[in-house]
Amino acid sequence: MLKLKEKLMQTYPFRIELHAHTNPVSGCSQLTPAEVVQLCQQAGANGVAITNHALPWNHDIPCNEWAERYLTDYRLACEEGARLGIAVYLGMEMRFPDSNNDYLIYGISEEFVKTAWKYLDKDLESFYKACKTDNCLIIQAHPFRDGLTRANTACLDGVEVFNLHPNHNSRVGLAAKWQLSVGGVILGGTDLHNRGHEGQIFTCFRRLPTDSYELAKEIKKGDYLFKIGDSVILP
Repeated sequence: MLKLKEKLMQTYPFRIELHAHTNPVSGCSQLTPAEVVQLCQQAGANGVAITNHALPWNHDIPCNEWAERYLTDYRLACEEGARLGIAVYLGMEMRFPDSNNDYLIYGISEEFVKTAWKYLDKDLESFYKACKTDNCLIIQAHPFRDGLTRANTACLDGVEVFNLHPNHNSRVGLAAKWQLSVGGVILGGTDLHNRGHEGQIFTCFRRLPTDSYELAKEIKKGDYLFKIGDSVILP
């Protein structure tokens, strides 16, 4: 008889890395788009969301120039994904001038990148009112790291509780407790920046989404689990 963990992994066989950064768009990353895809595949992923940084000072770059730069990394990741047979999803990690908080965005198109640029010099509330749709998700990333604050919960679809970047203390327990008041989805991601950190956590689904919109839809369902090492966690 199969153990419960084995049954769950058979039910949710598709592993996705939901938080990964590539260089040069995210200057803090030491990995090219191709390297991120390769490392995730080697760690056992079936898909990876490229959630590069969109920062307030990026607004100083002309919109079309910045959007093309942003999308080039994503497209290169897609090319490598097609070669290796791993799905690649367009995401974003936005920040606004009023704090160092970061917000993961899923359920977006390439055109959205230009829209996002218009709000990089504003705030979360303005962005939410103008850009939030039923198709996209806005998730506060690692809300309990040093120097960060908790955002207006009315502008959030959930919390990244399990951020497993090994060089930061994301205070997972506090994030889990705060999520109870926020409601919505619970997310987890490696926050991949460096070789050797890949595969810290996968979010596992019954089916493999085809694009960013389907990824957001599957996340909203809440029908997934987390795989951390050899452990399985139900959100």
